[in-house]
Amino acid sequence: MSERKIEEIQGHKLTQVFLRVEDHIGYITLHNPPVNAASGPVQEDILAICDYINHDDDIWVCIMHSDIKTFCVGVDINRFYQSILDKDVTNVQEVYYDGALALYELRVPLICAVHGHCLGGGLCYPAGADITIAVKGTVFGSPEAKLSVVGGSGHLGRILPPQIQRDMCYCGTFMTAEELEKYGGVTQVVDTLDELMPAAVAKAREICKRGPLVLRYLKACLNAQEDFQMKRKNDLEVTYTRYMARHADFKEGVTAFLEKREPEYKGE
Repeated sequence: MSERKIEEIQGHKLTQVFLRVEDHIGYITLHNPPVNAASGPVQEDILAICDYINHDDDIWVCIMHSDIKTFCVGVDINRFYQSILDKDVTNVQEVYYDGALALYELRVPLICAVHGHCLGGGLCYPAGADITIAVKGTVFGSPEAKLSVVGGSGHLGRILPPQIQRDMCYCGTFMTAEELEKYGGVTQVVDTLDELMPAAVAKAREICKRGPLVLRYLKACLNAQEDFQMKRKNDLEVTYTRYMARHADFKEGVTAFLEKREPEYKGE
């Protein structure tokens, strides 16, 4: 079957996330150099792509991956800092969560092929996927608390036991793909980057053998049975970040990160 590259969706030109379709597999490629920060355009592209996939019967399974040195380091901190100055934190968060939720609710199975770093909001993508394959040594983490930000916890429950999840959230600790695999948060670990996409494609082709109809119904059934209530959890995180945004410590956390220094919290 010939390859299709989708460059524009209902008037929206894709600029930082791209989609191509080949043999019933949709390839979602993150491309926002240098580190794939989840910028506003990234979220807009993801929303457009998810809508396209949900209306294209030729796509039976998807692979999300990065074609640069790392998978995704989370929300664009500079944009987030500007949202603090503009007192627009809630809207910035909501746009991000809309994209993460759209991937979780994608009507076809989603495989995340991860390498480099997968941090903060970027961790929500594999945490919301059906299957995650990662390169050995890939670093996963949820460092939001180090910036005085409440975020990411809703999705982490899908890949980590409660106390390990809380340890990661409170301390902002990192975990390798091998460590995460022990908890079931990563399905498969490959030794090198060269092995990553072949492994993901092999898994996608195996899934495609089941046919499109049962995959769509099974995905909907599994999500409903899981009952993770992602929308409610995302709304809670937005609410508590809004609470945190009232305090000076919130601005201090993000400012210290950008200035590459230790924050000086005052509990104010």
